[in-house]
Amino acid sequence: MDTMSSQLGAESLAGYPVGQTPEIPLAVTSASGDDAINPASLASSGLVSQAGKSSCRKRYRENLLVADTNEQALKKQKVGTSDISDISRDASLTARLSGLLCCVVCLNLSKISMYQCRRGHLMCAGCLNHLLADGRLRDQLSTCPSCRVNISYDTVVRNLCVEDVIYELPSVCRYCSKEFPNKLIYRHERDECEQRPTHCKYSRVGCQWLGPRIMAPEHESKCACLNKSAQEIVNDLGTADSKAEDEKKIFNAFFDLLSHENMAFIELRFKPLRSNESPHKLFFETSRFSAFNLEWIVKTTVNNNEREPYRSSARVITYQLILKTKIYVPMDMDFFAGKGPYSNIRMFPQVYKYTFTEFNTTSDWNDLSLI
Repeated sequence: MDTMSSQLGAESLAGYPVGQTPEIPLAVTSASGDDAINPASLASSGLVSQAGKSSCRKRYRENLLVADTNEQALKKQKVGTSDISDISRDASLTARLSGLLCCVVCLNLSKISMYQCRRGHLMCAGCLNHLLADGRLRDQLSTCPSCRVNISYDTVVRNLCVEDVIYELPSVCRYCSKEFPNKLIYRHERDECEQRPTHCKYSRVGCQWLGPRIMAPEHESKCACLNKSAQEIVNDLGTADSKAEDEKKIFNAFFDLLSHENMAFIELRFKPLRSNESPHKLFFETSRFSAFNLEWIVKTTVNNNEREPYRSSARVITYQLILKTKIYVPMDMDFFAGKGPYSNIRMFPQVYKYTFTEFNTTSDWNDLSLI
């Protein structure tokens, strides 16, 4: 121990009576960094009296005891609360991520495509379509609700990273209230959840029971349909077969249309048109195209029964088929609108019938049946 460290130690202890010296750490590095000051070296240098040395040793043992006790209590506290703190921390992280990645319009975590404007504000595909549709119906440019920058299909981009994060976040099953990642929640609710709604297996013979999947075996073991007579079961089966036959006719009608010898695929593009009435109504119309050696156009509109369709969040799209070629003999036409090969829309196609004549060249307004 050099001279400077001894003088610093003596000055630090000066002015304190014996037995009331301040607590001395177990080892303190000297100013030169070559040695350390400890109680033994101070005693050998004559800087601490015998009584002070005993007091220091006593305080040292007490400090060790207190430190050991505190450390044990801290370990017990960590062991007892580690799981709770982890759970709360995970929940807090999930809540923060949900708040950051939610749609700025509906404030929900979307399980479909997520888009962002030029400044990074997120919008789910449904809200983006609503914003663009409202702008089109108002004959105005659509803007981002957060920063008011103009948005269109050409300026927004799909954020795949956000979609991947959302798919990994937990979501609560609407039937059993258990948490699963968003990428697995649909399959769980559809096939695995024991609380999902399930029909009785005797529904084909008239049972109307609908309940949790876990309770289905108990119900089926004492279902009232088990006591039905043979004639009642035959009548119920006849009703079910009649319903299935109607669905089969629609199914076959689709294939008959698709297998027509003059079947052709034509890409149609809609252009917006506005009526002259007040308030103006927005229509979308294709250019003329040829089918069955005749010329046609398709016309669509949004919320045809509302004067100001942009004031409603509902979107009902209807369309009609218009014949542009002059005919002199009535012609029966079956037609439907279906999903294209590369389209991501969901719809339930329906077959419509209309008889075109010389004076009736425009079909009725038909529902596009979007899901």
